[in-house]
Amino acid sequence: MTSENVVDDYFVERIENVSFANGVFRVSLGTQEESETRSVVRLMIPANQISSILQGMANAARNIDQKVQAKLGQNEVKPEPEAIDNKQTTAKRGSKKK
Repeated sequence: MTSENVVDDYFVERIENVSFANGVFRVSLGTQEESETRSVVRLMIPANQISSILQGMANAARNIDQKVQAKLGQNEVKPEPEAIDNKQTTAKRGSKKK
């Protein structure tokens, strides 16, 4: 029995071309073959949806990256800024020659 919800899969490595006409962005995606590229699929995205689609992809990529980094145990630990000793700062300011 076949499913009506079958989605085609495409392997892409690069953006071939982006154009805009009549309120629609056309994004051609392709693969690298030897010394040239070959177009594989073209996305047609309504202009009023392009921002949310790009933001969604960026968020998904960020979430995947965070999960991969956590799994690898390579999360960057940012050093906390050093506490400033107000007494030392005040003493340095007060010692200037006039």
